[in-house]
Amino acid sequence: MAKETKRYEYFDTPDGQDVDKKLLCVMKPATLTALGLGTFDVLAWSHPKSYLSTLGRYAYVGFPVIGASATFVMVTNSAASLRKKDDLWNWFIGGFASGTIMGAWTKRTIIGFNCGMFFGILGVCRKIAADNGWSVTPPDDVPRMNQGVWDFDFSLTKDRPGNWARSRAE
Repeated sequence: MAKETKRYEYFDTPDGQDVDKKLLCVMKPATLTALGLGTFDVLAWSHPKSYLSTLGRYAYVGFPVIGASATFVMVTNSAASLRKKDDLWNWFIGGFASGTIMGAWTKRTIIGFNCGMFFGILGVCRKIAADNGWSVTPPDDVPRMNQGVWDFDFSLTKDRPGNWARSRAE
């Protein structure tokens, strides 16, 4: 039997340690989010006409998401290493730095400041939730209350059973 290994999670080690693992842990969902946003932009908004312009739109939309995520991880862990503390200020500093990426993307300083404050406060809230053992998302084994709704056929014309369309002449 294969030995089962535990998947690395961001909070397995304190801030300032295992930065490469934390960066990889954050980059996986950030890359998927960037691809999803890029696909939405290409299909629903910008409608580029060539492959090169399509790749340009993916880069224009995706790189700020990936850059803000990488900035958050690197600045948070660098602040923890420099300050020798694992506290809320590191997360605020990392969130603020990642918000400034959004300001640079839009070329507006007020957006960078506002996103920095918002991401900083969001980072502090996430750190408080992690320190107190609160779950931001529900666990996978929680039963859903509305799971049976999808079993019903609410269409106006239901599928007929079996061979209802055959004529009597056969």
